[in-house]
Amino acid sequence: MVQQTSDLKVLKISKAPETNEQADFLPSKQSANVLFKFMDRLEYLKQILVNKAIMPRYYEEKVDYLKIDGIDKIAFPMTCFCDIHLNRLIYHMKNYGYYGIGLEKNWGIRQGIQPIHYINQYSHLRKDFSEILNIMFKMRDEDRIKYNSYHNHLLHSLFYMKPIEGQMITKGIYEKRNFHDEKEWRFIPNLENVDTELPLVIDLEQMNPKSYQAYSQGISQRSELWLHFELRAIKYIIVKDQEERKELIDFIINEKLWEAEDEKYMLLSKIMVFNELREDW
Repeated sequence: MVQQTSDLKVLKISKAPETNEQADFLPSKQSANVLFKFMDRLEYLKQILVNKAIMPRYYEEKVDYLKIDGIDKIAFPMTCFCDIHLNRLIYHMKNYGYYGIGLEKNWGIRQGIQPIHYINQYSHLRKDFSEILNIMFKMRDEDRIKYNSYHNHLLHSLFYMKPIEGQMITKGIYEKRNFHDEKEWRFIPNLENVDTELPLVIDLEQMNPKSYQAYSQGISQRSELWLHFELRAIKYIIVKDQEERKELIDFIINEKLWEAEDEKYMLLSKIMVFNELREDW
């Protein structure tokens, strides 16, 4: 089925590849072997621990660097991570928050989480991609359906692209960022075979913060669209100061988030305090 957004017609993402629980994992040498997710409120971190899942949200992405006729931004659901080493996280945390959860990279790979492709807007790769994408968007409906697998591939690729640097909206304000420094990985929920009216891409006329919030709230009601994990996948939990560390410990104990007693101590041992870590970075 085709979802229509003004000049942009979007197919649902095809099913994620099957995972292999027994697949060997070759650890990184120059990147962290953990995927970090940061946020600006302790409440969000508590919610993730209670649900043992991360809820994707709709985010706006500028795509003006691709020079697509009539389209300079899109918004779709995702949750983002980075694989930056602990001693280089300070700048990243200033942008995204001092509360974080670090999950094993091996786990993330098996969940289909994908490192994004950073695009040089002056490259031949960008020019070729823009040309074929513009051709696809100008096709008649019947021709687009005929070539729907190619259309789906192009759009799927678009969702995992970002310019080396560009504008990003943060709290309603556009800021220039060097995106390549963020070493971003993305999880995009699979809407195929899910009985939902949630769009894969928000209609151009509906692209505003209230709309993003409303559609994200819709995802919060559909647990099958969340990114679930088991407690043993957690490598780090980061809070800002000792007072919040105590608050989080009390919360974990009161909520009894563990299933086995050894998980309780394992979970508590993962908590790290940012204000103490930064002294040694």
